[in-house]
Amino acid sequence: MWQVSGQSMDISVTNVFCSPEQKAQLQEIARSAAAGIWRIKRAKIILGRLEGKSVDRLILEVRVPPLSIIKCLQRFAEEGMSYFSNPDRNPTPREAEVESILAFLEHPPHPKASEWDTLTHRYVGIYFSARQIQTIRDLLASNPQYKQADLAREVCTRFQIYQPNGEIRLATVCSILKRMDMDNIIRLPELPQRNCVPRTRIGGRLPVPQETMELDPRDIEELEFIPIRTEQDSKLWNAIIHQHHYIKSYRMFGARLRYLVYGNKRRDPGCGQATVELCTRADVNSVKDRYNRNPNQARDGRLLAVLGFAASAWRLSSRDEFIGWSEQQRIANLRYVVSNARFLILPWIKSPNLASRILGGIGRRLAQDWQNRYHYRPVLIETFVQLDRFTGTCYKAANWIRLGTTNGYSLYGTKQKMQVPTKAIFVYPLNKNFRAILCGMDS
Repeated sequence: MWQVSGQSMDISVTNVFCSPEQKAQLQEIARSAAAGIWRIKRAKIILGRLEGKSVDRLILEVRVPPLSIIKCLQRFAEEGMSYFSNPDRNPTPREAEVESILAFLEHPPHPKASEWDTLTHRYVGIYFSARQIQTIRDLLASNPQYKQADLAREVCTRFQIYQPNGEIRLATVCSILKRMDMDNIIRLPELPQRNCVPRTRIGGRLPVPQETMELDPRDIEELEFIPIRTEQDSKLWNAIIHQHHYIKSYRMFGARLRYLVYGNKRRDPGCGQATVELCTRADVNSVKDRYNRNPNQARDGRLLAVLGFAASAWRLSSRDEFIGWSEQQRIANLRYVVSNARFLILPWIKSPNLASRILGGIGRRLAQDWQNRYHYRPVLIETFVQLDRFTGTCYKAANWIRLGTTNGYSLYGTKQKMQVPTKAIFVYPLNKNFRAILCGMDS
């Protein structure tokens, strides 16, 4: 049941049926380069529903708000193919841009025409010219055996799409290629259907203690933040999130860092241990965490929590107003803002002020760890606290700044009031000059 503009809309009543002839027409529209994005997306919505796809999945695959998806299904059920005769709105600026590229590639001019390089479209902050898109089409045509990852790897190297640490931006380009495919700009090879996440990726189910563990702060005087580097630790992190976090997905997007958090008694106060409770200076040029030197070494103490940091939101009005940057500055410097995408204290662990201690500790460590891995230093962390579940007290206690609340995920649109959980937006500066850095164009 979806709640839209105060009205309940039951997706079960929007099951659609069509004849083989109608289905063939829908497939032709869905594959078209000239039908217009409005028709292409709605044909894909109806075909997806015929395959049994949910509204949530269609939102991600077609990137259309849920209200539009439900209205599309209802109108097709009432009107049939005549629904496609007259679109109920003009193309958005983005759709018009995509349609221009589709028309250009359907009737291309001479290879030396300037439009090949001046006609561009932006995906996930990266501009692609018509010439580059044609190159991707040619790669697909000449390499039919390519999987999506193979194509993404080739695109990264051909167009020099690298992270600051020199690694290719494989996950980002994979996402871009899927969006190009959604727009019919390219045609990706179909992926085999898979209904469940392989258990080997999750790492199985973890045993849960029968009793709550009440830990005195003196039992965990020292916190250790262990970056995920080994497959074993990765499976453990995935399993904890999948089993105990209210967001079951352990996938995060863009550059990311994940941590296991352990607690133990205080050791020798020498800075050779480089623990966050004893060494607060991030002087890692001379001091290295022993887990950086030997990530396979057994760690002491009790596993308390997991943390995950990933790419920040592309647009966030209250954050962007707080920073005060322009559109060009945001595009240039958004990578210096990271998102605290996951934070979970194991449900059987209870200890006063533990959450705020963890947030304070990771705030002193994250920037240098990110620098070590990605060769640039973030200056601001953002996070979202779902207010029907939490209050954000631990973030306030750790000196995070509350900026406001969200109005729903961007795909729901700015004019459609969706009854979705409200989230509080918190940020934490990692550098006192974060605004000057984020508002600069040559960071």
